[in-house]
Amino acid sequence: MSKGSKALAILTLCSAVAAGGVVLSRQVSAVAGEADAERLHRAILAYVAEKNPRAPIKAFQQFPETLVAEAQRTNIDHCLALAQAEVESEFRHDAVGGAGEIGLFQMLPSTAALLESTVGRFRRPVLKGHRDLGDLADPQVSTRFAMAYLRDIMIRRPNIKHALTEYNGGPSGRHPHYYRMVMGAYVEVLERTELRCRFQPTPKRPPALALLARV
Repeated sequence: MSKGSKALAILTLCSAVAAGGVVLSRQVSAVAGEADAERLHRAILAYVAEKNPRAPIKAFQQFPETLVAEAQRTNIDHCLALAQAEVESEFRHDAVGGAGEIGLFQMLPSTAALLESTVGRFRRPVLKGHRDLGDLADPQVSTRFAMAYLRDIMIRRPNIKHALTEYNGGPSGRHPHYYRMVMGAYVEVLERTELRCRFQPTPKRPPALALLARV
């Protein structure tokens, strides 16, 4: 084999190894990403189970993935959406409000109906006679409609305080305390590092560092 042929063969081999390394690196990154997402999903399920020990976890199996994806679409922290669900229903997927609100995020069927062109059709609840809560009792469906509704509000009211207040009390914002309740729950969620919140509180300084800062 000539020197030129050997050089070409070595170059080809190196290129193949490099390409293989890139592919392997991408595969490793993909697997690591999936494992990371799975840990987050398990942490969300654990939080739901802790806050509502009676929650049928089987019904919530797909909730974490939907929550994270829909929160990203809405451009809010998934932990804030989790806190909102806790305030709305205490993680009771079959909760029914006094005005006929249904499910995890306490959506009114009439409000959800306005979002069908965006989210998709849903089976309506029947609250008289043979009781059937319909699709809004599904945590995934409730999350998709709730986040779609919040996105719609935030087009007009990008301030999250105003958006959450309208979500709960309508355009007139009849219940300003709702925002404080959601943020109170959010602060607690932020303490859970395993929930991988987008916003993390500033770490507390060790006593020695705090004393030095005063000098």
